[in-house]
Amino acid sequence: MKESELCAWTGVSRTAVREALRQLEAEGIVDNIPNQGPVVARVSPDEARQHYEVRAMLEGLTARTAAEKISDDQVKDLQKLKRDLDRAFKSGSIAKVLECKNMLDEFLMSVSSNSVVRGFVTVIRARLSYLRPIVLSQPERLKENAVEVHAIIDAIIVRKPQAAWQAAVNHVNMGAKATLKVLEQLEAAAAHQAALDAEAALRAKRPRGRPRRDAIPNNPVGRVSI
Repeated sequence: MKESELCAWTGVSRTAVREALRQLEAEGIVDNIPNQGPVVARVSPDEARQHYEVRAMLEGLTARTAAEKISDDQVKDLQKLKRDLDRAFKSGSIAKVLECKNMLDEFLMSVSSNSVVRGFVTVIRARLSYLRPIVLSQPERLKENAVEVHAIIDAIIVRKPQAAWQAAVNHVNMGAKATLKVLEQLEAAAAHQAALDAEAALRAKRPRGRPRRDAIPNNPVGRVSI
């Protein structure tokens, strides 16, 4: 999407859009491609692995702190969020699941009250956000996700910090495993397509009506080899 389109879509000035894009580019969330405009930055499997390693520690800390700080009223709010998540998972709607998970993430960040962790986690999630719907579309991943999220919530509700930490770290690690599998598949597909495109371009450049050198027989008809 070009800057002019972003301005029209958001209703803000071009200066504001450019500043926002510069910030997103600095954080590695978007790439600004010449003659095309800003696009969501893609990550390699190795980059994703590094992001998930850091995210596991940060989300583990968030869950543990939430279990230590959560109040009785917040426990009731978390139980309601759990019911909402259950309905979303049962519906099979990835959009609804993601919406409820975002609400849960925001709630836990609010309970843990660590603005530094919130800032880092927000950037990491943004870098990998384009992969979340793809990963959740994988066979069995939606069911696994429900079990993992329940483990985090249950540990926080009964105020078991270490169990909450372990459940959150396990959830991120399982997400990393599924994401890396998807990334490897996407890279393999891209490499295959690039090879097909290169072959097609080579054929297009080859003069028509003239045989390739490697197609000329080494032993023309009428010549006998001894």
